[in-house]
Amino acid sequence: MPDAYALVLHSHLPYVRGAGLWPHGEEWVHEAILGTYLPLLVLLHDLRAEGVRYRVTIGLTPALLEQLADPDIRARFRIYVDDQIHRAELDAWDFGVAGDAARQSVAEFYRASYTRSKQAFVDRFGTDIVRAFADLARTGEVELLTSAATHGYLPLLDARSIEAQLSIGAASTARLTGLEPTGIWLPECAYRPGLERALERHGMTYFFTDAALMRGREVRPVASRFRARPADRWSGGGGPTPIVVRKETISDETVDLFRPYLVADSTVAVIARHPEVSGQVWSAAQGYPGDPFYREFHRKDDRSGLRYWRVSGPTVDLGAKSEYVVAAAAERARVHAEHFAASVRAELAAHRATTGRDGLLVTAFDCELFGHWWFEGVEWLGLALRALGDISTTAAGRLAAEPPRERIALLEGSWGKNNDHSTWIAPQTEWMWDGIRSGAARVRALADDPPKDELRRRAADHALRELLLLESSDWPFLVTTGQASDYATERFRSHALRLHRSLELAARGTAADLVELRSLERSDNPFPDAKIERFRESG
Repeated sequence: MPDAYALVLHSHLPYVRGAGLWPHGEEWVHEAILGTYLPLLVLLHDLRAEGVRYRVTIGLTPALLEQLADPDIRARFRIYVDDQIHRAELDAWDFGVAGDAARQSVAEFYRASYTRSKQAFVDRFGTDIVRAFADLARTGEVELLTSAATHGYLPLLDARSIEAQLSIGAASTARLTGLEPTGIWLPECAYRPGLERALERHGMTYFFTDAALMRGREVRPVASRFRARPADRWSGGGGPTPIVVRKETISDETVDLFRPYLVADSTVAVIARHPEVSGQVWSAAQGYPGDPFYREFHRKDDRSGLRYWRVSGPTVDLGAKSEYVVAAAAERARVHAEHFAASVRAELAAHRATTGRDGLLVTAFDCELFGHWWFEGVEWLGLALRALGDISTTAAGRLAAEPPRERIALLEGSWGKNNDHSTWIAPQTEWMWDGIRSGAARVRALADDPPKDELRRRAADHALRELLLLESSDWPFLVTTGQASDYATERFRSHALRLHRSLELAARGTAADLVELRSLERSDNPFPDAKIERFRESG
């Protein structure tokens, strides 16, 4: 077969509906819609309309899907985008009065960009972002992945929680997109031996992993057929660094990162992302987003909150950043897209020359990097897709065309720091895991003897919903990384309290408690598929 390239974008945000706005809370979703999801959808729909051939694999976690589909979030996003347009208009006026033509130009650029995004949201996509993604999947340009319901960190959860996260997550994806993905993005790429069996039970045929969990592992021939189901800083101002092609020998007994493998004795395949080529994008030290001409994310205008400065250099203080120039940044995106496309082709050619075999090169990134964190990232994506469209593929498409021929026993770990679990379980988060284990035990007891009364059954269902939200990997991540520790702690405790109260209502609730139960259900309303029976059946 010919060589192929798969671009994988993992899209996830914690469940923050109605849980604060700035600096932490629902505004994270609003920012991602405006900065990432709408520009990406416009790009992908435009490419399709132009007849440009491309293939992209996109993971949308159930927790994110539930929020994007939520009518309250959709309504509040319109308020948010109107406010951003207004801020840009005020800045453009003030800069014009002050005679600052350069910043006035950037403010006008923002105003026009945000206005186009609002028009796309309302008129082109009918405020339905989920349907806009699903439409691309139905015509074959995009393959959608599912994930665990609330992005729970699966290796650290009990067996029933794993099953509930997978079953409810798959049900949510199918209900909201009208599709049944066969691929899954494991939260944080976190794996432990045996997890493949749980994936197999829920109809998953493949997942992705970090290369470190595959390197050095032995492989063996397949004894049974794979059952694939096709899925409908830079520093300074110089040019990119030279393309580095690894010259390593790959024998029949060692891992080849350019091909998928079946995991252990399952029918589930694993695909590794290419670390060096992927690193050209996400590496904090040498990745494209650190180019001096790209927009600086961390410095905002004191009044409007809009950004008018560029990276300038890795050692330049925020207060000394140079002014942002849209055209200069666009030129760097073009140069970097050309460099990236060339590096993908060079790596594939080197692999074929070394092994005599075709290869699948996979790069995987957090979707929110593009547009939100790296402002020019969506433009870069469009240029890269145009340059690599002839060899682009989806993961499921490649697996159907060339099923895995070997098996591998993966190492346990994640794509986090040191490729282990320490980003999520650490001394400062042990209390969270104690709470998760205690909550799961109480829900397990309830599932084994579910209430017959209708109100109590509703309370039992909501208890499972709160347990799923409690298990989100986001809360310990935000604590250990220090990004929003107080907020994550408060959110975890609020879900723990709601879980406790839901369990009490499931045990002793009466008609007098209906108002309180409705309040709990309104506070956290995702996953109507979360029924207490799912926790019992998964045991």
